Amino acid sequence: MQSEHRNRILKAQSEMQRRGVSRMFIGPGSNLFYLTGIRAMMSERIYLLQLPAIGKASLLLPTFERLGAEDSGIDAEIIEWSDATGPDAATKAFIADASSGTVGVDDQLWSAFLLDLQTLAPKASWTKASMIMQELRSRKSEAEIKLMKEAAAIADKTFAELTQQKFTGKKESQIAAEIQRLLLMHGQEQMQFGIVGSGPNGAKPHHEASDRVIQPGDSIVLDFGGTYKGYQSDMTRMVVVKDGSLDPEYERVHDIVNQANAAAHAAVKIGAACEDVDRAARKVISDAGYGDYFTHRTGHGIGIDVHEHPYIRQGNREVLDEGMAFSIEPGVYLPGRFGVRIEDIAICRENGSENINLTPHSVTIVQ
Repeated sequence: MQSEHRNRILKAQSEMQRRGVSRMFIGPGSNLFYLTGIRAMMSERIYLLQLPAIGKASLLLPTFERLGAEDSGIDAEIIEWSDATGPDAATKAFIADASSGTVGVDDQLWSAFLLDLQTLAPKASWTKASMIMQELRSRKSEAEIKLMKEAAAIADKTFAELTQQKFTGKKESQIAAEIQRLLLMHGQEQMQFGIVGSGPNGAKPHHEASDRVIQPGDSIVLDFGGTYKGYQSDMTRMVVVKDGSLDPEYERVHDIVNQANAAAHAAVKIGAACEDVDRAARKVISDAGYGDYFTHRTGHGIGIDVHEHPYIRQGNREVLDEGMAFSIEPGVYLPGRFGVRIEDIAICRENGSENINLTPHSVTIVQ
């Protein structure tokens, strides 16, 4: 991946030159990982990549972090500081060349660090680095897509094994714990989230798994994802617990949401606007009389972060391009009764949408 990281830095510098940004400051987080492969911990210790529009990058870091940075193979001047001396002198030397010009700042940089940088460079003008980074990160390389497909395959396998288990009588939190166990067992590094919304809890789109005991006849929203080699999975499927009294409207709503999901996939093409995909899903649900119960956007970009650009929502005229990756997740939520959401990850391709989640959308019956 070292050559890919070098290419990413060169592309970032080219975009900086095009936009008139003289340098960027990137802290620990997704953008640092994207550009360098470094996974640094965000903490009270200042750790910064400085990327000039022309020339070699530099890295400000605590002394004990040096070996980890060097292991990444990054081609950068390293300026280190120790806990004994503190970062002030090193930071002043690090930022000396940023006394003027337009400086892009990482969205995930702590405000305390930004305020210190602004004090040391009072004549600089400051802007968001995201205007450059989202342009690069939203178009996934084939190497990135391969990792995302591997992450999605783990989610598919986890769902298949989970649904062979008994749900009746278990708490939502126990099912969430089992999702985590399966994701880790199959190779994901961590579970980022595990929504288990049973019965009326399914009508809360971001419900946190609770101590509610799952009953026969419950429909359950299972929305989960995790990190695999730095990239995310995210999938939502519905299950119904057998031997109970299922809400009589459930099957109709499930079918409508499934149709909305298919309509959104069909709207994906190079040159389409993000809002066109949202509109396609929303129309199906609105025409069926449930428009007021589809309360969120149709999707979000995904990659290193679970939520990143592009956002598939009303009013977003951003144009889809080859390699963009995003969720398609229409839903209908009937308060006090149940919710239905069906979510896949789509890759925008020359011939339309490539769905990387292979689990069928049909209702899965569980014990």
